[in-house]
Amino acid sequence: MKLLQKIISYTISLVLLWGLLNTLKPYWEKYWLENELKTCAVYGTKHTIAKTREMLIQKTKEAGYNFKEEDFIIEKDAKNSVSINIVYSDEINIFGLSLKRVEFFVEAKAFETKGYF
Repeated sequence: MKLLQKIISYTISLVLLWGLLNTLKPYWEKYWLENELKTCAVYGTKHTIAKTREMLIQKTKEAGYNFKEEDFIIEKDAKNSVSINIVYSDEINIFGLSLKRVEFFVEAKAFETKGYF
């Protein structure tokens, strides 16, 4: 009887853990997408917007995101400061059921730094 209770409690614990991980997945992916955008923003301080866009599309494809070029807003000013923005939506799914659709706004900024020696 105790063995059956342990099996049931372990099963319930694993199901709850799996549900929690699926709930946090869109936020985890947002974190990694933000890191990719920061990397591309730093790259953009030394390169043109076109090259930055190419790198951005390449990096997001490698990471498994399905964004188009038009989804990203890349701005660069005269001081070589780069800002990359994207707005997208994702779903929180548990056991194949869509619980909620969440909108994310991800922004990355980088400023050119010059070393004087």
